[in-house]
Amino acid sequence: MGTRGERILVNSLNLNQSVPGPGGQGPRRPYFAISPNLVNVAYRTNAGDSKYESLQLHLEKRFSAGLNFGVSYTYASYLSDVGNPNGGGNSDIQNHSCVACNWGPTTDAYRHVFSLNHVYELPFGRDRDYFKTGPLAYILGGWNISGIWSVQSGGHFTPVLGTAVSNSAGGGTQRPNRIASGSLASGQSIDHWFDTAAFTAPSLYSFGNSGTGILTGPGYFNVDLSLVRRFRIREKFALDLRSEWFNAFNHANFNAPNAAIGTGQAGVISSTLPARIIQMAVKVTF
Repeated sequence: MGTRGERILVNSLNLNQSVPGPGGQGPRRPYFAISPNLVNVAYRTNAGDSKYESLQLHLEKRFSAGLNFGVSYTYASYLSDVGNPNGGGNSDIQNHSCVACNWGPTTDAYRHVFSLNHVYELPFGRDRDYFKTGPLAYILGGWNISGIWSVQSGGHFTPVLGTAVSNSAGGGTQRPNRIASGSLASGQSIDHWFDTAAFTAPSLYSFGNSGTGILTGPGYFNVDLSLVRRFRIREKFALDLRSEWFNAFNHANFNAPNAAIGTGQAGVISSTLPARIIQMAVKVTF
């Protein structure tokens, strides 16, 4: 499956961004001669492009013997020059006169995505295979367990400059020069996620050549489970007790590292996604 996007809306390009150079920024703005007091000129235009290509597989077992499940896998590539085209953002565009120079993987371009969902009625109790009557039917009967298991590779992120050197006002976040891949062959850790030595500050009064989305953050693993006990009060009246566990195994999923080149925290991961959350609920059906 694939899609191709052309002439995507870019939100608020600056037509009056000053070109890199020394001295005051005002005289280097394109419209300075027309109006020296004119600063930024916001411009909305359909200058963006995107391309999505994927292999998508899905296997589903329909409900039988108390069980149904679905398995999905996607192998994908998602490129754009306006970040996430659905958001129309342009925070990564350092040079507003060259939108195409921003072409690269988007932050939500996950190469591999796997998910498994299931619902299983435990075979105990009334209308099931075992312990249909008696004390065990009351204790073990009516339980259902369901879950969503998710595994995916990391999202993409962009190295940026901790201190800008272009002296260009009105642009987006500036990027460094890239002199190596930036990926670590070994020794990757939350304290050193990528090779910071692969990026250097560009020459004074210039833009960096590093692309957007060229590095990949930590992968993601999560399991959400729910355990439900149904009490049939009468034929048309039932009570469900639910226990829901989000990130049931309390697995640590890390956010992307600090990508500000030239700072002491570059390459360091300092935050995680939410830890395990447990909630209880009561549902009445009639």
